[in-house]
Amino acid sequence: PGKKRRGRHCVATRMGALVRVVGILQARMGSSRLPGKVLEPIRGRPVLALILDRLARCETLDTIVVATTTEARDDAIVALCQSMGVHAYRGPENDVLARYVGAATEADADIVVRATADCPLLDPSVVDRVVRALRVSRYDFASNAVVRTFPVGLDAEAMWMDTLTRL
Repeated sequence: PGKKRRGRHCVATRMGALVRVVGILQARMGSSRLPGKVLEPIRGRPVLALILDRLARCETLDTIVVATTTEARDDAIVALCQSMGVHAYRGPENDVLARYVGAATEADADIVVRATADCPLLDPSVVDRVVRALRVSRYDFASNAVVRTFPVGLDAEAMWMDTLTRL
């Protein structure tokens, strides 16, 4: 997941410029239903590592950032990210939007792909289809979950950075 990726994709955009597509994976240890679930093992590997591996297989992403909180309990998430060569952005626990905006800004994103650490079956090809649909459309947001067309857990969302900052 931490391998060097392309800088900016050469695609048609609103302004005809190159775009940087950033996958942001939201992860925190403070789940109310199952605290620490993002580091629970599946077949001997933390869930978070499995999802990062899946995101790394997306052809449309230039980089991946994990958005976590500034809480001490999330130090373990940052440590895992460091061991995998993935950047972790830390922001306020009670403001997930601020974490996304901060991570996207720091990564110089033009397009933001939203992913969550409780979907270990994320499908890279589905993410790529959603990103490609956004890039060729005139829309601000693309998703396969507005009208559910895939099972829960295979949701993919992509939006232009200026759309994220308007939320």
